[in-house]
Amino acid sequence: MLGILRDLRGITATPGRGCTRLAYTHFEDQAHDLVWSRLRTISGLVREDDAAGNTFIVPTSALGARKPILLIGSHLDTVIEGGWLDGALGVAAGVSVLERRACDGRADPHVGLVIFRDEEGVRFNTGLFGSTVFAGGCLPSDLEAKAPDGVRVRDVVPDPDGCCEYQPPVHPAAFLECHIEQGERLVATESEVGVVSSIVGIRRVEIVGVGMANHAGTTDMRRRVDALVPVAHVVARCPTLVDGLDDAVITCGRLQVNPGAPNIVPGRVTAIVEFRAQHDATLDTIEGRLRSLVSGVTPAVSGGRCAEIGLGPIVTVAPTPTSDTLNTLLSKILESRGVPFLYLASMAGHDTQLAARRCRASMFFIPSIDGVSHNPDEDSREADIELAGDLMLAWAERCVRECL
Repeated sequence: MLGILRDLRGITATPGRGCTRLAYTHFEDQAHDLVWSRLRTISGLVREDDAAGNTFIVPTSALGARKPILLIGSHLDTVIEGGWLDGALGVAAGVSVLERRACDGRADPHVGLVIFRDEEGVRFNTGLFGSTVFAGGCLPSDLEAKAPDGVRVRDVVPDPDGCCEYQPPVHPAAFLECHIEQGERLVATESEVGVVSSIVGIRRVEIVGVGMANHAGTTDMRRRVDALVPVAHVVARCPTLVDGLDDAVITCGRLQVNPGAPNIVPGRVTAIVEFRAQHDATLDTIEGRLRSLVSGVTPAVSGGRCAEIGLGPIVTVAPTPTSDTLNTLLSKILESRGVPFLYLASMAGHDTQLAARRCRASMFFIPSIDGVSHNPDEDSREADIELAGDLMLAWAERCVRECL
């Protein structure tokens, strides 16, 4: 586990400043290749990349006969200057299981690894793209999402049409994932494992302000149509939109101002706002409050004439319960080993919630030191990392016996 994780940590666009492997870049490709180079020596394993570029490393028999197979995995793309365990831990655990389940150098015919593409959504403002394709939920509009440099998703995936008319290369009976918690609940309760009972719903919207670019010195205040002012008004009030809503959170993590010069009145501004909650009704409440706020922006908000402001959806991911059957199998393993654990809901999105549309799916967490994630300081204790590999092996063995 630790060896391959350290090797993956070295694949980054920002050496010395965390891990940066954006989706569909050379760095993400190199990480997928590294995993395959590690496993290709096991006889009977084959690599199959699907229409989205998701990597499946599975026994040859699973491709031809379409026999049900247990899939273990996660993703290897990262945020900008992120940590070394987010996503990579789940992939490394899958590698460990395939290696330890191999007998006399031959692959276990019941277990495979999947590495999903573009879970983080940093490059194209989407997220969970590879697992969305796997779930059969890709729409033509998903392929039109653009990176800041104008590159579209359809320009980088291996088979755009195949993403929308998807057939998985294997028949999954179940999907398992492990991950760092990215929070402090396990640390606070002195628990070693979190069995994930459900995964948060996520909605991501784009607020667009359209004004008129003009000279910042010669355009007096009453003549300005500043696109930033009404957008900033909305963004500043976003925290109030989750008042009274337990566990709901809201964030504006991206703001683009064009032309983007200090001596030009902004002509166009976009803000990406994301909100999360455990229930659709709560998400509906937040979205309703946000739409009311946007529609209530008046000319009085700006120094001069009010720029036009609008709101449009980018990403909608429904809250997802995990498999009770898989969770029960895992809890029995934890109880038999005397491992302190708790059931908890994930406030972060994961590939598991999309895989759950295709087959039974669940995941578990190990503690994050100080709850840090999406940061170069992200870390977990070596003992917890090794425990993750051991538990994934035991969980996989139980699933093979009872779920296939």
